[in-house]
Amino acid sequence: MGSAAFVSHQWVGKSHPDPEFKQLRVLQDAIHHMLSNMKHIPLDQLTESLVPGSTSLDLKAMKARPLFIWYDYFSCPQLESHIPDRVVHQMSNLDQAISSIPAYVSRSTFFFALCPVVDSESQDKVFTQGTWASRGWCKFEAACRELSPDSSWILIKSRTDVTLIATPLASIAQSPGEGAFTVELDRRLLAPIMLQAIRRKLHFCLRREDFVSYRVLLSLQKVHLRGFQTKPLVNLIPGYSAPELAVSESARSVSHFLYQYGFSSVRAVDSQGWAPLHYAALAGDATLIGDLLEQRVDLNCVTKKDQHLAGMPPFASALVISASFNHNESVRLLLSCKARPGGLLQPAMVMAALANNAAAIRMLCESGCSPNTKDVLGFSAFEAACGFGNLDAAREIIRQGGDTVDISRGLYCGMTNRGGTAELVEFLLSLRADVNHQFRLSSMTCMGRLLVAGKTLQHRFGKQTMGSKASYHGQDVTPLMVAVMSGQYEGAAALLAAGARTDLRNSRKKTVADFAEEQALPRFLQDALEDGLNRVDVQRIASAALANSYFEV
Repeated sequence: MGSAAFVSHQWVGKSHPDPEFKQLRVLQDAIHHMLSNMKHIPLDQLTESLVPGSTSLDLKAMKARPLFIWYDYFSCPQLESHIPDRVVHQMSNLDQAISSIPAYVSRSTFFFALCPVVDSESQDKVFTQGTWASRGWCKFEAACRELSPDSSWILIKSRTDVTLIATPLASIAQSPGEGAFTVELDRRLLAPIMLQAIRRKLHFCLRREDFVSYRVLLSLQKVHLRGFQTKPLVNLIPGYSAPELAVSESARSVSHFLYQYGFSSVRAVDSQGWAPLHYAALAGDATLIGDLLEQRVDLNCVTKKDQHLAGMPPFASALVISASFNHNESVRLLLSCKARPGGLLQPAMVMAALANNAAAIRMLCESGCSPNTKDVLGFSAFEAACGFGNLDAAREIIRQGGDTVDISRGLYCGMTNRGGTAELVEFLLSLRADVNHQFRLSSMTCMGRLLVAGKTLQHRFGKQTMGSKASYHGQDVTPLMVAVMSGQYEGAAALLAAGARTDLRNSRKKTVADFAEEQALPRFLQDALEDGLNRVDVQRIASAALANSYFEV
């Protein structure tokens, strides 16, 4: 019959999801662009660089069959939502549709997160990908996708800015229980639905004998269920009986863990190169980590491969994994056992910054780590925090490092990844960051420069990706250029409002206007770039976005 696409979006009106059809027009144009002009949907830049096992989405399947759209306002009965005192014991049609969202998502071939920048006059608010990611319902829909057989999803920011989110590391949604709900009761109602979605995915993995995916999800339950008053599933594999030799409580705990995870010994490694200690760290079980250490497992053993299901790069230790998922009891235990904080690719300090884990950053610094720790490419923990707009982590690094922290590349990193917000721009400018700072490839490590050289050659002679484009144009780019290239439109508005220059050129002699020609920009950006002196609209957008962030905090 065809393929279905589930659309996750915000309500930008009070009683209508899209009263001026601003979002729907972007959706229509983006689908037309995908079907007419694109062969594949590229990975986001962070996943491309850190999780090399991830691949872009070939659009042959989308083009081969009719595409049907699941959009809640059209697909769920809406009139019942206005009936007062909805009966709790007898579910309405709307309630039943809501409880069926995991099924709708899992049966959809594609998942679209529709996140254009929308200036809503009726709500006196600016809606962005950041506000989408803060909403509990949007987080829940994205989590359902990540718990479906195909966990990847498509982020739509404009007609031409369409990227594939293929790993939790790049996800902007995170745990639905930590999202904002207009009706607080919804948080309680979603908890059992979320748990059932996890159970269904675990059973699916076991039926397919996909034990690696099963282990990852079994460990990530605590992350998925944060903010919900519910406990993770246990004892999914029946028939366990403790061996007679397991006389201590610690030994019994380890024996039960190995049975549930399908490991033969504490030193076994699965096909993805992960050992039991790594899964214990992923689960955030500090007691189990201690029990495994009593069995004399290697405290600093690292994973052999990347794991896109968890968003982890290769060569990650238990400490790196724990810091990445805010499992801070585990971080404290591992540091007390003298775990090494470094990593071959991403040290614990940098991963903690990516996770906005200020507590882990503080503990790492107290154990002797430098707040200025850099990754294999030469980017610092502060720059990693800016890359995701993680202001808690960034402020903690400033507290720990003071004047030693180099803030010059913060705006560049924020606009390259997911940190392109008005709040980040205001924060960095308050630290006297240069709004027109031009990035120098020479500031990267030798490994970083080699990667850029390889990606540049790929862009010229091979497959063009988000990462290859950023590398090809990387020398002397400004934060504003990068914001336009990466679709960080809120950040671009804030930069222009702060006086960012539009006449600067990178080493390829490109100005921001040249990059804008390749994109379908929001009207407020088009007007500001075409008339460099008229920045009234971008100032209004930036001010409204700042007001949103203050209100949400």
